[in-house]
Amino acid sequence: MRRLASAGSVFAAAFVAFGFTLATSDFRIETRVDKRIRGTVAAIYDSLSREGIKAEPLVQYALEGTEKGGSPDVILAGVRRWARDLRRSRQLLGPNATPDEVGAGAKALRAGVNEKQLEKLRESRSEQRYASALNTMAYVIPLGVPADTASTILVNLALASASEAQLRAFQADVERDIGAGTPGGLAAVTRARGVLEAMEAGTRDGVTPGAALTSPRGTARPADPMANGNLRGSAVGNQGDVARPPAPRGKDIKRP
Repeated sequence: MRRLASAGSVFAAAFVAFGFTLATSDFRIETRVDKRIRGTVAAIYDSLSREGIKAEPLVQYALEGTEKGGSPDVILAGVRRWARDLRRSRQLLGPNATPDEVGAGAKALRAGVNEKQLEKLRESRSEQRYASALNTMAYVIPLGVPADTASTILVNLALASASEAQLRAFQADVERDIGAGTPGGLAAVTRARGVLEAMEAGTRDGVTPGAALTSPRGTARPADPMANGNLRGSAVGNQGDVARPPAPRGKDIKRP
């Protein structure tokens, strides 16, 4: 037992000598990242870990780049950008942000979200957790929702205490609407309005908000706080449904 303990001590000392700790080193970096940048990536990872920042996105980027045979310089530049964005996310969201929130915030920044939107979450001083909203934000922007529209909508939904189930439904509905041809900004505004109306109805009827998500039918008004300032007019109806063609003159529409 003493020999095993001694060997373990020597092993730990070796890691410390090279600038790592057993708590923060990642075996994948040491075995799967391009050996030409392995030490630098491990040092960046270790530095973030010491700051209390979960660096999984950075590791995944380095592993993917290596597997695809990417240039070491390009991979390392990407790793450094991830480190920068993770630190900036932590700064914007505050020291009480969870590791998942910091990672999601970094993804949102990389998607083009304005930093002031993340600061709103920090300033709210709410116990509500925001990782789901931030992840949804980063997901819908590449689908075609303008970054400022997505960030305004998701920050407001988060501050209104939308549940994870509602945010997942919002994301799925927006993706489906865009796939059906609805402009991204309009789809997001309309679906967000539906979430808020469902929450309002639940509160009014004595139901816990987030327990059920109704179909987002109704109107997105120009003064709607969810709407982007560049989106004007109104959007009526369920944007996720395929529009019915107009009925011939003189005939009634047969409804199911």
